[in-house]
Amino acid sequence: MQNNQIKRIFWLMPCLVLGLSSFLFASCDEDEVSGSIIEMPESPMWDTTEIGKYIYENFTKPYNIRIVYRWEDGRQDMGKNLTPVKEEKMLPFLSMLKRVWMDPYIEYLDSADFATFTIKEMLVVGSKALNESGTETKGFAEGGRQIYLYDVNNLSPKNVEEFVMYFHTMHHEFAHILQQNNKDYDGEYRVLSKGLYTSAWSNTTNDAAREEGFITAYSKAKEDEDFVEILSVKLVNSPAAWNYLIDGKIKSAEARKIIREKERIVDEWMNDVWGIDVDKFQEAVYKAIKAELGWPEEKDYIHDGNFIIGEIINGEVELY
Repeated sequence: MQNNQIKRIFWLMPCLVLGLSSFLFASCDEDEVSGSIIEMPESPMWDTTEIGKYIYENFTKPYNIRIVYRWEDGRQDMGKNLTPVKEEKMLPFLSMLKRVWMDPYIEYLDSADFATFTIKEMLVVGSKALNESGTETKGFAEGGRQIYLYDVNNLSPKNVEEFVMYFHTMHHEFAHILQQNNKDYDGEYRVLSKGLYTSAWSNTTNDAAREEGFITAYSKAKEDEDFVEILSVKLVNSPAAWNYLIDGKIKSAEARKIIREKERIVDEWMNDVWGIDVDKFQEAVYKAIKAELGWPEEKDYIHDGNFIIGEIINGEVELY
């Protein structure tokens, strides 16, 4: 596995960007969220294909989420060489998305709350979105309500690292949506790393960032990114792997203390505002990811926010 630090690009809109040689997980704007921006057609079923029926029954009808997978004029970046998603990829992708991202939230959130605060449109593209800088855009979100996802044709549980990164992205972005609806988290969070946030976060490695009290280098971008990185990195790891990232990887006792304090504040906010016990929720999300990967019960991966850096097998850590 690759151990060099991931370079990340900070966009003015929320996005997930991947470097051709390294992962990039970029910013999410602080746009306030209001009601649905998507006007659904009067007809309850405008796509009668098997894919359309699945979308309608599982996303649109219950949660007012529109998923666009066919080409629509003016909806794609004409400056990039993009291709549509292969139809045979859509149902497997949608079912994975439902099980790993949506179902765990619905289990803990009231369905009406989920329908109110979730995204309202997702545009799915089959190919990679390559940039002139040599990076690859994996996805981005706009206004807290719309998400673009790229490279779906190549998404597969067989590629563990990229698969986990995809769902790290989804949980990161949805955490922003929750955050945008209620930013009233403990003011103490805002002073734990005061003065250390920087636009030059990409010059820091994940290991170095952790020694400063950040779970990833990208957490250094700003407070709100720090907040949702704590949650999203925790959710896609097992409790053992999450604890290893902090207690096993970080040498500084002060840095470990800071990250644990950030974790406490995030966990309390999720419980007090949304009624979600993060430790139980983490188990549900991780269990869903492992089920998709087909990993044995005794083996956990360790995801550092960008790469899979090792495994925990029967309690023993094996780094790559």
